[in-house]
Amino acid sequence: MSVPSSAEVRARICGPARRRAFSYFTVDPADRADFAAAADAVAADRERLAQVAEVVGRLREGMGVPLTRLPADLPGRFDPHDRRTPVAERFFYPVAFAAALPDALAFHRARAIPDAASRAIFADLGRHLRIFERTFGQTGLHVQEWFALHLRGLIYDFGRLQGNLSELTQPPAQLAAASVPAPPGAPVIDIHIPDSGPLRAAQVDASFARMRPFFARHFPELPPLRVAVCTSWLLDEQLERLVPGSNIAAFCGRWRPIGPPIDGDWSVRNFVFRRPDATPGELSGSSRLEQAVLAHWRSGGQLHVRTGWLTLPTRSGGRPTSEYWAP
Repeated sequence: MSVPSSAEVRARICGPARRRAFSYFTVDPADRADFAAAADAVAADRERLAQVAEVVGRLREGMGVPLTRLPADLPGRFDPHDRRTPVAERFFYPVAFAAALPDALAFHRARAIPDAASRAIFADLGRHLRIFERTFGQTGLHVQEWFALHLRGLIYDFGRLQGNLSELTQPPAQLAAASVPAPPGAPVIDIHIPDSGPLRAAQVDASFARMRPFFARHFPELPPLRVAVCTSWLLDEQLERLVPGSNIAAFCGRWRPIGPPIDGDWSVRNFVFRRPDATPGELSGSSRLEQAVLAHWRSGGQLHVRTGWLTLPTRSGGRPTSEYWAP
């Protein structure tokens, strides 16, 4: 494992390098003060510097290894509900990601991935800083394993959707029962739906259309990526009944399920209401989706997380490569 020196880490989290990270991560002014304070605390602490260097080493080790299922092993460092947690702990991983950013950008450039595409995906960190504050009422970040994909060069932004290089890991019997046109272990694009507005059909179509050309261009050593998979509460078939005619119902209807459903109530509380630990009785809804979900729970229903698959379009609709990542 290639671990940077303390001096290298310090240089990457202070001064112009820090400001560059704020720009790529789209850190809001409200978060910059705490982010900067945490970076200064790390820079002055030999033990924390060594811990950040180790995180960078782990991310370097998995850089651009698209088919590995090994996690980056970034354990949690604090309870997001605990308001006594020092800022240096709440922002430890954002600081570590700032230290890893030059390596991820170097990987992007080696793959001829343009700067606009880099900025589009790294802006996800600023989005999640804002989500954390909305959820827990303080600044910080606690979904560090998610960002291992970003800092290892495995996930990219395609407008309304994100996609990362992955592989089929479901049991062969489930894949066969779902008629997935790819064998176990085959490379696929794993789809993620960022919290960035309505799931309009035209935007979703445009995102899917950009994926195959992008990966074919920048990861030419891989076989053609024909299949996309997704695991989300947004694939629960009940949504087609709960919010018929909606963008969400249409998105759900695109997918063919793989395997059995699992309990999705926590995911819905987290992603819809941003109150993962609340009980249904503590929640209120204003949107059509929120009201439908609450009525479903009051009637004794449960929401599910489902895994599904679909075939990606073969053409980008004639879009030039400079627009593969455009919103």
